Amino acid sequence: MKTQIDNNLRVYQVVTSLGQQVFCNITELNQVIKELGCREGYFKIYHFWNNKAQKVSKKDLLAFFEGSGLKQEFFY
Repeated sequence: MKTQIDNNLRVYQVVTSLGQQVFCNITELNQVIKELGCREGYFKIYHFWNNKAQKVSKKDLLAFFEGSGLKQEFFY
């Protein structure tokens, strides 16, 4: 899978329980989760703030999607 990173937006890293990882922006996050075949509880999402990776909570993820005007299409 290829993703296009927009440096003006927050960058997310999806890590599966099998060790696969993908970097993307919020606009591609639903597609990445679908293509990796992630199941609830078997993957983690990190976002980068001040050059440090921080694990995204369910509450934060919902706020990120609402802020961008997108709908979350997966369970985290």
